[in-house]
Amino acid sequence: MTSTHRKAIMANCSNQIRRTTIIPTLVQIFLLLLASPLLSKVLCIKECTNSPTPTELTSHTVRAQLSAEEVRALQEKSRSHLHLIPTDKTEWIDLMPRRFLSSSTDSHNNNIKKHHVEEFNWRMLDRSIKGSDTRLASWKRGGNFLSEVSLHDVRLASDSIYGQAQQTNLEYLLLLDVDRLVWSFKKQAGLETPGTPYGGWEGADVELRGHFVGHYMSATAMAWASTHNMTLFSKMASLVDALYACQNAIGTGYLSAFPDEFFDRFEAIKPVWAPYYTIHKIMQGLLDQYTYAGNAKTLEMVTWMAEYFANRVKNVIQKYTIERHYTSLNEETGGMNDVLYQLYTITKDERHLILAHLFDKPCFLGLLAVQADSLSNFHSNTHIPIVVGAQKRYEVTGDPLYKGIGIFFMDIVNSSHAYASGGTSVGEFWLDPKHLADTLSTETQESCTTYNMLKVSRNLFRWTKEVAYADYYERALINGVLSIQRGAQPGIMIYMLPMKPDSSKAV
Repeated sequence: MTSTHRKAIMANCSNQIRRTTIIPTLVQIFLLLLASPLLSKVLCIKECTNSPTPTELTSHTVRAQLSAEEVRALQEKSRSHLHLIPTDKTEWIDLMPRRFLSSSTDSHNNNIKKHHVEEFNWRMLDRSIKGSDTRLASWKRGGNFLSEVSLHDVRLASDSIYGQAQQTNLEYLLLLDVDRLVWSFKKQAGLETPGTPYGGWEGADVELRGHFVGHYMSATAMAWASTHNMTLFSKMASLVDALYACQNAIGTGYLSAFPDEFFDRFEAIKPVWAPYYTIHKIMQGLLDQYTYAGNAKTLEMVTWMAEYFANRVKNVIQKYTIERHYTSLNEETGGMNDVLYQLYTITKDERHLILAHLFDKPCFLGLLAVQADSLSNFHSNTHIPIVVGAQKRYEVTGDPLYKGIGIFFMDIVNSSHAYASGGTSVGEFWLDPKHLADTLSTETQESCTTYNMLKVSRNLFRWTKEVAYADYYERALINGVLSIQRGAQPGIMIYMLPMKPDSSKAV
């Protein structure tokens, strides 16, 4: 970043802050919550992002088109932007928080220092995140929300557009082979791997492998609830059984299609392709299998996964700092906060609640908390799920800060970053607000962002009963979900919805 560029960003940041009306009590809550040392960096030099690596690796679309050699070259290039990332843990020893360290000197053993880490206290960490405001305990949980109707109680007319789309999805889910879906999971677990894996995102050499399987579990659970198709039930149960065997073979609670070494790189702020993004999809899929399909085994599995990752996050905070953990969140983590809040509503295990807090990306949610319209240059689908998780935090804790975050976020996306179709994003990113006419291309309205914005607006409608949110939902659903399916052809869909004049969805 050049000096001129930095000054321009800082000036823009200063103007935004002057234009923003800040309620004092809101700022106090925000500062207590979000670690004030991050604030000046985040607001003024845009260090809060979705990846410490170059934009070429940030975009899933671009990265998927690169060769392995090109990815490695960009990863090496990115290391010049990183600092203080030693491979030898002893180099960090003097940087550890003193409250976590004690040392003793053995004069008979060459003055070797032995470092001991105090027992980790989740409750103390939770208090340090929230601050000491005693009003936190008095917030009213939940609210007078609209009640959702169970998918088991709704059936779509088979001759309707929605019914036909549902049938097309069902046929696609039934086409997929369980052995091919779980191939990389079995390989990772050291189990026999009959057949061959699928390609694309699930290719055996793709770092995001496994996340499609998570989507598949969610889709089959909801499709089962909507149709009670017994063939589908048998297929998804078989897949869960295979994953259950993989998790037990590994024996630590870890479950993924890639090695846990990916998380070593993630925690060291070294280039790796969004491992928590995939873990979120797997955990959400397992939880959906429990919630919609009643598979008790999957609750056991997702709880064990939460325990494993709680230990990983705990170790990062103990050995380094909580800021180090928050820095790692600049890589895409999906909706880890959301799925952990959901898990907490079932288990009531306080560790799940605190772990969810730790995935509430503070540098991004902080901007929304002070109502700064600063979405430009953020990767859209990295951050929409974080807002969905923040909405779940409001529902679980009653903290009004997170209700306000959800409302403000929806307002600025819909007013400044959304096309007439209801979709958002250009080449996966948000660009300058209210300049959408300058962005019309074939790489607009990523389908992932539409799907997640539906969650944001759905939550707001349940809370407020305001028809505007339902109107948005209908507009985005018709234009951004139904429209990406090619008739009744199972599995034939588009990723982006082109807004460029005279462009075709078929290209």
